[in-house]
Amino acid sequence: MAWKAILEHLVLVVAAVASFATVTPAVGVPVGNLYEVSVDVPAGGDAAAFRAGIGDVLVKVTGRRDAAGLPGLAALVNDAGRYVTSYRRAPGGRLAIAYDADAIESAVAAAGLPFWGEDRPLTLVWLAVDRGGGQRGLITAEAPGAEKRAVEAAAGQRGLPLAWPSSAGGEDPKRRFEQAWSGDPASLAETASRYGADGILVGRARPTGGGQYTVDWTFIGAGGRSEARGNLAEGVHHAADRYASRYASREAAHLIAVDVTVTGIATAAQYAEATRLLAGLSVVKEVTLRAVTQDAVVFHVSTRGGLASLQREAAAGGRLRPVAGEQGSAVFAYQP
Repeated sequence: MAWKAILEHLVLVVAAVASFATVTPAVGVPVGNLYEVSVDVPAGGDAAAFRAGIGDVLVKVTGRRDAAGLPGLAALVNDAGRYVTSYRRAPGGRLAIAYDADAIESAVAAAGLPFWGEDRPLTLVWLAVDRGGGQRGLITAEAPGAEKRAVEAAAGQRGLPLAWPSSAGGEDPKRRFEQAWSGDPASLAETASRYGADGILVGRARPTGGGQYTVDWTFIGAGGRSEARGNLAEGVHHAADRYASRYASREAAHLIAVDVTVTGIATAAQYAEATRLLAGLSVVKEVTLRAVTQDAVVFHVSTRGGLASLQREAAAGGRLRPVAGEQGSAVFAYQP
């Protein structure tokens, strides 16, 4: 097919390809619905629920527990109803709310706060629980329970994907319990790679009465090891804080336009694949076609964090290999 005919076809499909809702990111685990929450309806009614919900969203996208109370975001929180795009009644008397992502991202950038995108590190949780009366055990993927639900609820609040050890995967729960309970989680650190996790969270939970626990948490990930003590949710919050300090950035809150040339494109199918790969990068907000040459395609890309962030994530993916280009522009060689 001649390139003129290919270009005519590409112009028709570029918008659809660039706006795929589901793409395979180069790194991390995609956590969707960063701008959607489910909250209890307080005494103040729906308006109060809207304020509570947008506070939860701000915690997720900034990585900061105190985000909702920061002066730079006060106007956003106080007028939360203005940023609701849809809402519906949910089971248990809750309200499921979706917010305007662009408006929230703009407010976060204007406040000079960090932004944490939807690709998040996966954390493997080793939670050893002493329920008293000789009832001790390891929480696994196959074992539902109040303790596991509490941890996962906190993970949902922070937008942090979790993995649980699985006996079906060959784990010995009794041996792993002893390792988690020993207070030296180093013996569990190697398990992260087997589960595709970026870090591990090890907890030793002791009952305090009324179904509550005090947990000694150890987190290994984000370039180090750290400890925390608190309830079942505290370990997740601690891990999220550590990840956010490493991966959230003020640069990522700003959208910067970059011209991107992708070489090695000879067919419409290769163009579509290169566009999908580019649009699938977590730092990319929007992709539009700019020009087609004999063996390359030029895109106009709106990206969080600019050129350096774009090149770093593309290099990690392997299919779009960064090559030398003019200052302020990006050139990638498409790898079939």
